[in-house]
Amino acid sequence: MPFTLSTSGTSPFKGAPYTRAYIDKDGNQCFAVTAHALHPFWARLTIASTIAVFLAGMVGLAVDGGTNFASYGIVPALSGLAFFLVLFGLRLILRSTVKINLTPDQIHIRKSIRSRSFERSHPLGFILLPHDKAEKERERHAFLDRKYPPKWWSWKRKKFYGASYHVALSCFGERHDILTVYGEKNAKAIQARLKACDAVVDGAQHGDGGIALSPDTEWGAVAGSL
Repeated sequence: MPFTLSTSGTSPFKGAPYTRAYIDKDGNQCFAVTAHALHPFWARLTIASTIAVFLAGMVGLAVDGGTNFASYGIVPALSGLAFFLVLFGLRLILRSTVKINLTPDQIHIRKSIRSRSFERSHPLGFILLPHDKAEKERERHAFLDRKYPPKWWSWKRKKFYGASYHVALSCFGERHDILTVYGEKNAKAIQARLKACDAVVDGAQHGDGGIALSPDTEWGAVAGSL
């Protein structure tokens, strides 16, 4: 039974990552998922850029002179501008995009100009793994904490790789990375969406409709139905 939207018109796949449900030319249920994520390296760069803009404001204030009281508004204005411009605007520009197409025959993954397909006849599964550099970052922070013991005024060392994950496809026990995601919430949301789509496609392929994601798909066709 092909998956359909609920009668209210609200999609069970509302929200990120963007998901489009469609029926192919053979009448099979398919999904196209577009996932966006910020790599931890770029996340770290945006923080550094924000600090750089703040320091530029400090220098500008010193050069312009401190006799004018109104000039002291430059620093908070620049820091506020840096927050919205860098942390939101720049992160939108630097984020990576991956398109995953799930059909009864294949799972097709397209990253930039590279693409790869996996046959659904193989044992496949979407997994979530800690970033490869998370342990190294943790050890480095521990070393720095021993060398320079934190004071009450010290800022807590921010985790970037420790807060990042690899969304990957497991095939025959081998890991094939789909997307590296900064932020646990976003990473889990992407994995959960891919698993949900995969369950619906797999269930439709075997005639049971997969998991029930809306009232329309809660009951499959039964003997004697009209």
